[in-house]
Amino acid sequence: MTDLRVTPSGLRLIAVPHRGSPLAAVLLRLPVGSADESPGAEGTAHALEHLVVRCSLAGGLVGDGVPMSARTGREATVYDTVVRRADTLTAVRALGRIFNELDVSVRELSAEVTAIREERAERCADPSWQLREALLGALWSGTSCAHPVLGSARVLDALTPRPLRDAHRRWYDPRDATLVIVTDGAAELVPEVTSMVSEWGPGLPVRAPHPLVQPASPGAEVTYGSASGVAVARPGAASAVSVLACDAVKAATGLVVQTLPLRGWLCVWALMAASGARPARQALLNALAATRVRLTAPGGADWLRASVLIPRLRAEGDVEAVARRYAEPLVGELTAGSVEEVAAVLTQWRGWFAQELG
Repeated sequence: MTDLRVTPSGLRLIAVPHRGSPLAAVLLRLPVGSADESPGAEGTAHALEHLVVRCSLAGGLVGDGVPMSARTGREATVYDTVVRRADTLTAVRALGRIFNELDVSVRELSAEVTAIREERAERCADPSWQLREALLGALWSGTSCAHPVLGSARVLDALTPRPLRDAHRRWYDPRDATLVIVTDGAAELVPEVTSMVSEWGPGLPVRAPHPLVQPASPGAEVTYGSASGVAVARPGAASAVSVLACDAVKAATGLVVQTLPLRGWLCVWALMAASGARPARQALLNALAATRVRLTAPGGADWLRASVLIPRLRAEGDVEAVARRYAEPLVGELTAGSVEEVAAVLTQWRGWFAQELG
């Protein structure tokens, strides 16, 4: 049984049993990302992630040299690793160092800025990445949610250690963090982990949640070269049913539909090879309708189970995938989505796109 508790330091601990696994996934999620940046500081959260790995996590190696991965999004920064079960506490102890005072030199900062520039150049060469960033930027224009996670070259060139240390003190707080452990006998580790993480911070009460931010527009369309993207945003949260709905559209039509919960809103979007917003919009409406027809036709429940639910559960069957799923806010269990619920979500999305984009 999953053990969920708030530790004395305010950190939220989730211990998930994964029977028979010799491995353990250990994940720490901080609800801080590019959407928390002030104007002129675009890219700070991502640069901070790089420097924490380099300076606080010894380059991102745990125990016997197992690598730790890190990633920054618009609303969260995540550090995680997969180790032998016997090294679980070692991994937890290593993650605790991210809350230590950040000691970064000009030389270390320069090296990481160079790495981020290379990452930016690689991403900017990818048309689909450019299109997605432009689409989300249009949807959230004028707000911090439009900030590109990788920042801008101008801001990166102007970074100095002091504002990064200040951002680290402000953002890296165990009262806001979630620690997920997935392994065989996870519950047995809870007492020792609780004792360990209780030393990480000042304790309760937790800080106030992020304020809601209104999108600049409830709908957006962007064309970049020979591809186009369409997106809508509505108040709401990500759910297990919305995950299955995206998978169903891909299984039925090949079209990739994605969702992103952001500041109390749910963004739904699709990117496709279409020379113009109107063909892209129509292709999406057709895909949503065709998927709904497939679900509600005779045998729809069997198709959903075989083509959507089982592949999803298979993809999320390893300890790392389970840890990531438990770390992200998600309403409902994947196994609970019915044909009627998935079909209803597709109908709702179709209505949103038809209403906002005509």
